[in-house]
Amino acid sequence: MKTKKSDLVLYGIAFISAMLAILLVYGYVQSRVDQAEQRVEVKTVTVVEKPELMSMVVATRDLYRGEQIEVDDITILNVPTEGVVVKGVIDDPQKVVGHVVNQTVYAGEWIIDRKIGSEEISYKTGLSSLLEEGKRAVRVPVTPETGLLGVLRPSDHVDVISVFESADGKRMISRTVLENIEVLMVGDQASYSRPSTEESARQSHSKSMVTLNVDTTQAEHLALAMNVGAVHLALRNATDVKIINSNGVNVKVMESSPQNAPKYAPKPKREVIQIMQGGQVQEVIRQ
Repeated sequence: MKTKKSDLVLYGIAFISAMLAILLVYGYVQSRVDQAEQRVEVKTVTVVEKPELMSMVVATRDLYRGEQIEVDDITILNVPTEGVVVKGVIDDPQKVVGHVVNQTVYAGEWIIDRKIGSEEISYKTGLSSLLEEGKRAVRVPVTPETGLLGVLRPSDHVDVISVFESADGKRMISRTVLENIEVLMVGDQASYSRPSTEESARQSHSKSMVTLNVDTTQAEHLALAMNVGAVHLALRNATDVKIINSNGVNVKVMESSPQNAPKYAPKPKREVIQIMQGGQVQEVIRQ
């Protein structure tokens, strides 16, 4: 059967129509895809290079001057190397454990070589490493009333007040004999761990020793003060380094000295009046 010319024309028209329909559908679908892509927020992913890390020895609690560092007092922290700008940072725990702290190190602080002793030493010999040339350590027996027990800590500064009888034995004298003296140690050990029992805690707070950092002349004054009378410690502000050079006071001066006026005027009395209205009580303050 021969194909007629008219049939070929119809086939050609049908083919062209099909192609046009496909192109129209493809164009419509592509336009919708483009619109959808425009509405979708494009997120930019930034690739950051992993920084080089360095191990640091860090204090897990406050370490005060004179304390010996134990294993539980430190931990290892990894930090980016580029963030380490301090010299002398220690990265090996073995270089820290057993050493004595020369300067206070607070919890979370990096431990650097300038803040600890150069050698691993026991506590008994460690205290001497805190003393500069010409300095001496003197222990003073104190009680909570005379030595601020429970308040003092190593690196604090105190004044030493001596209460003694006059040379003629006629009056008692109180006088500041030493000023701005550094506290090296409180108690029998430079440790801030709590006593294991309530009984040991009570005994440690009833009477103890405070070790002071003095020179030879100050040590002589302190030894004499402890032998002729009672010694009291007065805590100083950390920023107060002024030396007063007080002449002291005796009972006669205390009796004759005028009473100082109060720093603030007393508040006036106020009367509170209760008023009952409709079953409710209202308080009115009358000046």
